[in-house]
Amino acid sequence: MDTGTIAVGKGTIATATIAVPAQDARAATASTDRVTVIRRVVWGLLLLAGVALLFLVAARPAHAAEAPPLTLSATPAKVISGRSATLTASIGFPGAVLQVSERRGGETGYTPAGSVTTGADGTVSWRVSPTRSTTYRVESAGDAAWAAASAETTVSVALRLAFQATKRVYAGRSIVFKAASIPAHPGARLELQIRRDAVWKTLRTFKLDRRSRAVVKLKARKKGAPRFRVIMAASEELADAVSRTRTVRIKKGNPYGVPVGPARFIVVDRSQYKLHYLEHGTIVRSFNCVLGRPGLPTPVGRFRVWSKGVNPGGPFGVRVLWYYRGYGIHGTDQPWLLTHWPRAYSHGCTRLANANALWLFNRCPVGTQVWNVP
Repeated sequence: MDTGTIAVGKGTIATATIAVPAQDARAATASTDRVTVIRRVVWGLLLLAGVALLFLVAARPAHAAEAPPLTLSATPAKVISGRSATLTASIGFPGAVLQVSERRGGETGYTPAGSVTTGADGTVSWRVSPTRSTTYRVESAGDAAWAAASAETTVSVALRLAFQATKRVYAGRSIVFKAASIPAHPGARLELQIRRDAVWKTLRTFKLDRRSRAVVKLKARKKGAPRFRVIMAASEELADAVSRTRTVRIKKGNPYGVPVGPARFIVVDRSQYKLHYLEHGTIVRSFNCVLGRPGLPTPVGRFRVWSKGVNPGGPFGVRVLWYYRGYGIHGTDQPWLLTHWPRAYSHGCTRLANANALWLFNRCPVGTQVWNVP
């Protein structure tokens, strides 16, 4: 039985007793129990979730320390063998001790190379002189405030290539090239290149011998002034290397076979009664000359100026170049003979107009070669 209050009309309250069946009471009790159970389950799940969260927080590792701003640079990054580069390490704070190691080209591991300490500005610099391309590494061990860190840089090393070439040559003759590496690098493969159409083109590939030298010969094809160089491609140990360029002046051949080396040269052509003055194998000036009369011929052969005379006078004119015993090239007191043909009037000497003898005298020192050809 349940008791309740019921409102009947204004201001009237009546109390009545209501009868509730027993079956309904039991249902209400069961419903209340289910709610209680659900509440307990929910609270249990929440408790488990909290415990799990606390466990995860406790098990999470401590936050890792931040790595310092460590850098390493090289100036210059590429050097010629025998020269040095400057390494600069920066970590942002003073007093940091950095371990240095190096790995040379062709090696797989690093080798310890000492340590350096940063200065007040957080940087430190030192010089290195590698003999081949080398990668350098600096490492900071870290501490409570900073994590361990490392940085690397590479200094590339190139050999110095010595290169020489024939300066002047006649077309059809051989140009001689000589190459060597400094320091020695026997077996190194080099390329001989020529500059054509604004592009370097490889003519030949060759190796340095056990003395790190090589000689290459190529035929000069046509007149011109081509430029040549030698190069070495980069490898694990060395950077690419390029020699200085060499210009070869290729000239059209002269009919006397005079070499292109001498800066001054005289050829007397007896058959043409001509004296030719040449520089590096090229005929610069040609003069009419008087040569030896029958019975007193101008000698044929190769000679050198051994003495010079000023104002000898008489048949010698204003200047004389003595080249063989009493034979010389000189001026004249009979200039009209230079207009005759043939001009065989002297005692074997070579006579020129005085103005031409003076011009030649001023250009040909003692030692100048003289070729008298038939």
